[in-house]
Amino acid sequence: MSFFQKVLGTEKGINYTNMGLMVLSALLAFLLPFKLFLFVYAVLGPLHYLTEISWLEKRKYFIGNKWHIWPFGIAALLMTISLFDPRSPVRHYSTTLMATVVVYTLLTFFWGKHIRSLLFAGLAATVCIILKADRMLPLIIAFSIFLPTICHVFIFTGIFLLSGAFKTKSTSGFISFFIFLICAFSFAFYFPPNREMLSLAEKNYIQQFFLALNQSLAHIFGIVLSGDKEEVFNIPSLIAVQRFIAFAYTYHYLNWFSKTTIIRWHDVSRSRFGLILLLWVLSVLCYYVDYRLGFMVLFFLSMLHVFLEFPLNIISFINIGSSIRMIFASKK
Repeated sequence: MSFFQKVLGTEKGINYTNMGLMVLSALLAFLLPFKLFLFVYAVLGPLHYLTEISWLEKRKYFIGNKWHIWPFGIAALLMTISLFDPRSPVRHYSTTLMATVVVYTLLTFFWGKHIRSLLFAGLAATVCIILKADRMLPLIIAFSIFLPTICHVFIFTGIFLLSGAFKTKSTSGFISFFIFLICAFSFAFYFPPNREMLSLAEKNYIQQFFLALNQSLAHIFGIVLSGDKEEVFNIPSLIAVQRFIAFAYTYHYLNWFSKTTIIRWHDVSRSRFGLILLLWVLSVLCYYVDYRLGFMVLFFLSMLHVFLEFPLNIISFINIGSSIRMIFASKK
C-alpha cells in the first residue's frame, strides 16, 4: 500500500490526516487571520462549491427528487440580489427568505410532498413578514449572518465529523472531533499579537464583505464594540474572533478535499471534471482581478451550495440522534 493510500485510503488514515489539517489550519489562523481567510475564501471556496454541488447532484441532493431543489436556486438568486442591489425590495426580507428555505427543506425532506411543502413554506414566509422578522436582531444574526457562514463551515462540519465517528465507531474519529473542538476553543485562551501587514485593499475587503460576521460573533461572545471599523484589526478579542473564522473556513475546505477516497467527489466524467476546473480557474481570476468582482460573481454559487447541503445536514443530525439513542438503549 502506497503512502497516499495509507493517508487518504483508509478510515484511520483520513482521521489522522484531518487531525493534522485541523492543527495546520489553527496555526495558520493564529499567524495570518485576515490574509488566510481572504485567500481560502477566494481560492479554495469556489472549488469546494463546484465539486460539492456536482457530488450532491449525483445523489439527488439527498432530497429524493432532485427536481425539487429549484426553490433553492431561486432563493440563492434572491439572496444575491438582496446583497448587491440596494434598491431591491428583497433587500429588506433576507431573514424571511432564509427562514423560508429552512422550512421548505424540512418539509420536503420529511414530508416529501413538494407542492404542499411550497405552500407551507409560503405560509411561513407570510408569518415572518407579519411578525417583522427582518427587524428582529436575534433572527437576523441567526438566519442572515450565521446560518450561511459559521453554522455551515463550523457547526455542520463538526456535525459531519461526529456523525462519521458514530457511524464507523472509530476511536480516531472521536479523537478527531475533540481536536476540532480544542483547536476552535484555543482562540479564546491564547492572544498572540497579530503581526500581519495588511494592504488598504485587504482591509477594505474585510470591512466591506465580512465585518458583519466578525461583529456578530463578537456580540455573541460579549465583546463590546465601539463602532469603529478599524477596531477589528487592532483589538485582541476581535482579532481572536477573526482567527476562529479563518480556522473554521480553512478547515471546512480542507476537510472536504481530504475525503476524496471516501465520498469520491472527484469520480465524475472527464468533461464534467474539466468544466469544474475551468469554472474554478475563471472564479479565481475574478477574485484576482477584483476581489469585489469575485465576491459578487461567486456569491450566488456560495449560497446555492449552502442551501443544497441542508438535506445532508439533516441526515447527519438524524444519524447522531440515532447513535445516541442506541447507546442509551444498550445500557438499559
